[in-house]
Amino acid sequence: MLHFNLEKPVEILWFGEFISPDKGWKHLTRTLYEYELMIVTEGTLWIADEREEYEIHAGEYLIMSPTRFQHGTRECRCRFYWLHFRAESVNHTLTMPAHGRFTNAETLTSLANAFFRGEERDHRGPFSRYIATALLLELASAEATQEERTRNNIADKVKSFVQWHRFSDVRVDALAKELGYHEKYLSTAFHKATGIPLKRYLVSERLNEAKRLLADTNYTVAEVAYYLNFENPHNFSRFFKKECGITPLAYRTQLTAQK
Repeated sequence: MLHFNLEKPVEILWFGEFISPDKGWKHLTRTLYEYELMIVTEGTLWIADEREEYEIHAGEYLIMSPTRFQHGTRECRCRFYWLHFRAESVNHTLTMPAHGRFTNAETLTSLANAFFRGEERDHRGPFSRYIATALLLELASAEATQEERTRNNIADKVKSFVQWHRFSDVRVDALAKELGYHEKYLSTAFHKATGIPLKRYLVSERLNEAKRLLADTNYTVAEVAYYLNFENPHNFSRFFKKECGITPLAYRTQLTAQK
């Protein structure tokens, strides 16, 4: 059994849907730093940690706890939703006017009905508190301008795309073409929504994935370069040293010395 503290909402890291590409697919091997919820809608997912192997069929779910050895055990064809989250939330504040308008009446009505049902089951319980929080967030979101919502939506699309293609050399021009925006507009919208220049974000995400592979796998530097789609190990080492000040091998040696 898993026990989560519901005094605060969980911290959501990533959410998406995965469809295995072919019969030969098997879940990758990695360190899982947070909880992962997997909801299988088609096929069967075979996955394991240090302690147990799991066979998750369509109509079933699994919450995997943080583990140093999440890995697939068999080739499988499946489709599932995945959610990475932490059990405790970072501090979060909400700013909204005391008096405002809303246009999302249907959503608010649905939330209100859910609140009433929650109160019938457990007066002032966790369900009701979270629905009340959702009501505030929904009203606050209505105050955002259409331009702000568009920028935030674009930023979410960018982050999702980069997460799914984290082993690739994602470039602004290709990203803009894939998402259907002009390069300059995409870069400006992302920067305004996040405060981070898009090119810097892409470099940082690629660097973070390189650090993760160097820290959590036994892949050689050449293999890490291959996984991240660098032309050759030399280009990867030059990229890494430019961003970190040390070579990939020195970085790994430094981590080993700290353990």
